[in-house]
Amino acid sequence: MPIYSRDRAQVILSSLPEKEARFLVDWYLIALPIIQERSSSDPLHIFKHWLTRMLILAPIPSQIDGNSNEETLYPDRNLANFSDWLAGILKEWPSAYEPIGKYVRDIMPDIYDLQNPLISDGHHSLSVQFRKEKASLSLPFGALSDGEKCFIICGAVLAASQAYQPFCFWDEPDNYLSISEVSHFLMALRRSFQQGGQFVATSHNSEAIRQFSDENTFVLFRRSHLEPTIIRPLRELNIHGDLIDALIRDDVEI
Repeated sequence: MPIYSRDRAQVILSSLPEKEARFLVDWYLIALPIIQERSSSDPLHIFKHWLTRMLILAPIPSQIDGNSNEETLYPDRNLANFSDWLAGILKEWPSAYEPIGKYVRDIMPDIYDLQNPLISDGHHSLSVQFRKEKASLSLPFGALSDGEKCFIICGAVLAASQAYQPFCFWDEPDNYLSISEVSHFLMALRRSFQQGGQFVATSHNSEAIRQFSDENTFVLFRRSHLEPTIIRPLRELNIHGDLIDALIRDDVEI
């Protein structure tokens, strides 16, 4: 049943099939923030709350130093506030530490613990402890490699998917990973979001593309910056032979 719809300037609210409100809003304005919800159970409130929890990610690991001074559930697109977001997740859902630890230890077995100690008034610094037999090493989060940071970011996304089942868009999640790690990384994300929420990724990486079936893969193409992007389901395209070979030869026709 439609609750909210918009066609250019026309906004339509449908609380009940027999009750419908229509009004006009400037094309360049977003209508949702000006609409008041009646209660927390109002479908419009649920929809708006869901929108605020969306994860739109394109991490730049070199900009993530591990320092934080607040807790939030709203990560930046480049995840510069990753430590703030991680602290927010663990405060709201303390059990989220378990899926983070499990995933990261599968990738890096010598990881022992993640710590976020207070270093000054209101400021914390995320660090990672490694142990193997009797030897131990503690590193600030900023000292990890870009790939190692992405593994811990992935663990946080997996924890978020179990905690509140968001929509997650990750732009090229295969960045900063070695070829052998891409498959495990993406399959962990796919399996986690099958329980709820939704995971969408973009990629040019052949190993990443192979982790998705034709039924849930779309091909995006544009001839120039002056034309709109064309989006087609992969299953509708006439692909001869192996998809990756066809992409390499530029034989995929939209």
